[in-house]
Amino acid sequence: MLTLALSQFIEGAITVMVAMVAFFFLPHTPAQARFLSPEEQVFAAHQLRLDLHGATTAEHVEEEHFSWAAARHALLNVNTLVMSTTFFLILVPIYSFSLFLPSIISGLGYKAVHAQLLTVPPNFLAFLTVIATSYLSDKIRMRGPLIAVGLIVAAIGYIIQIASRRDGVKYAGTFFVAAGAFPCSPLILAWLSNNLAPHYIKATGLGFQVAIGNCGAFVATFTYLKQDAPNYITGHAINLGAIGVALILTFGNLAYIRWENSARQNGKRDYRLSAVGGQDLGYRHPEFRYTL
Repeated sequence: MLTLALSQFIEGAITVMVAMVAFFFLPHTPAQARFLSPEEQVFAAHQLRLDLHGATTAEHVEEEHFSWAAARHALLNVNTLVMSTTFFLILVPIYSFSLFLPSIISGLGYKAVHAQLLTVPPNFLAFLTVIATSYLSDKIRMRGPLIAVGLIVAAIGYIIQIASRRDGVKYAGTFFVAAGAFPCSPLILAWLSNNLAPHYIKATGLGFQVAIGNCGAFVATFTYLKQDAPNYITGHAINLGAIGVALILTFGNLAYIRWENSARQNGKRDYRLSAVGGQDLGYRHPEFRYTL
């Protein structure tokens, strides 16, 4: 435990140092990115405006200032609350898998170095699916449907491990978990990022999501207990339950987004334009469309 705590302290200290350096050296807008040519700066600003659905412009970021109203809009909206909770539930199986996969494989009868080596293929598959899913998600400009597919695949993996009595089949189940769960993490972060604007609202909402989501590690730590070896039915059931609730929240949020986008399309949110001429509405602007 002391070694683990020390390693986490070192990792946290490095993160803080990198953040301090980034604060001074990362450009605030594409126009401040001196490593880009003027043409590249214009292109980057254009892409940023497309990504924010017209809710702000790259130039407008310079005029933004922090306000408690922005923080309130960032935290007290359906997307932030639902996606933060979903991120929490997604990280329960991800952390469990990362921490206890060697123990799960050891429960299948493999020991020591052999068990450690068998953790490599599922994790490598997770790496490939994260890259492929991220590319596909950007290509089709959808997040929620791919998260739903990933959760279903991960659920199949846990069902296999609970229901099967054959070690080889149980090991195959770990591939389903890896391929399904891990892509959901970057997808849910990107999904909320797409649906918050402008700058300060996005930053506040994402910070809240990460803070809530990483609390899933507390649950994951206690999912696979020594007394449940070698089958770890309780641990698998906890993760399956977390995935089930995350799936319900994902479908619910997709339904909400379709309903809200339809309301904006039909002019039911145009009354917001009367407030300060529609300025600084961000994601609340009637012309802003949520990403599915």
